[in-house]
Amino acid sequence: MWRNLETSTNSKRTTTPRLCWGSKMLERWRSLSPVPEIGARNVLIADSAHPLDFRIGRDCRGRFVFMLDTDKPVDKRPVLPSVKGMLIELENLANDRTRLVVVLQDDADLQNFSLMCTGLMLATNAISASRSPEGLLKTLEELHRWHEMLKRRRDNRLTRSERIGLVGELLFLRDELLPRMEILPALLAWTGHEGHEQDFVISSAIFEVKTQVVTADRMISISSEDQLDPVQGRILLCNQGISPVPSGTSNACTLNSIVKELVGLAKATGGAASDLLAIGLLEAGYEPHEEYDDEIWMLVDRAVYEIRGDFPRIERAELRHGVEQVRYRIRVSDCQPYGVDLHSTLEKLIYG
Repeated sequence: MWRNLETSTNSKRTTTPRLCWGSKMLERWRSLSPVPEIGARNVLIADSAHPLDFRIGRDCRGRFVFMLDTDKPVDKRPVLPSVKGMLIELENLANDRTRLVVVLQDDADLQNFSLMCTGLMLATNAISASRSPEGLLKTLEELHRWHEMLKRRRDNRLTRSERIGLVGELLFLRDELLPRMEILPALLAWTGHEGHEQDFVISSAIFEVKTQVVTADRMISISSEDQLDPVQGRILLCNQGISPVPSGTSNACTLNSIVKELVGLAKATGGAASDLLAIGLLEAGYEPHEEYDDEIWMLVDRAVYEIRGDFPRIERAELRHGVEQVRYRIRVSDCQPYGVDLHSTLEKLIYG
């Protein structure tokens, strides 16, 4: 039994959501009271602008609940993940409909639970109501991904290479995107934390950001045969060199300090920016730790190369059957003929 406190799902629009979930959704969630009836839920539509029927609620035990009603998938059987601290189940509804129910078992995890639910809605915001079974499968896929991410995250620190990579992505976001676009679209362009092959998608171009400590023999490490394969679209490789510097050096940053700077910018903007940044950092495995302040970095150089023609790379189509998960390195000196001007490239992509 539901106690629906908002309008019917028939009033939903299939336009792009306003991305106003997150903190506002959390406030509305907390405003709900448990219902006395056994099996009942006090329910609100999560966002009437989202094309899918997501709802938030509290059950008779006061637990926070996240739900999605869809048509039943026909061709693929849904596989439910097992996520620690959450109860996940499917309920059968009338008219070949089904309901995904995710119940938070410990209120202390509500902040991250809310961020996860915001991430699920963000991942499905382009799926129309007429394709709701696809939306259910995508939501379950994202739940599986969050399960793996949270499992890896417990009591772990980022490795040095992971810290350098994250610093590099945040430097690119701060230095190159934020001067040219508002923080919300800039954060939406940042995809590296989601496990994608590339780090940013800007208009029609894919940016792979590779950051390394400056050495005499500069090499770029490529993590798969797909990372520089132009079959995905136009790919631009941004190579950044950073160098460790003493404390107090101007224009230097630590991982914690650049995160703090971006968090401040997101909070000043308001809306969904803070939530999107928090989701990105969570998915990247970041939590503030004092030892992250021990590494102080300064950007030394930044160059961009376009993956075209005979650019040194491996593509999937070139591999013999059975060869996969290829890792290799490229000499930066051999990339020079494919250099492009970053400023004009970004200006054209962003402003047309």
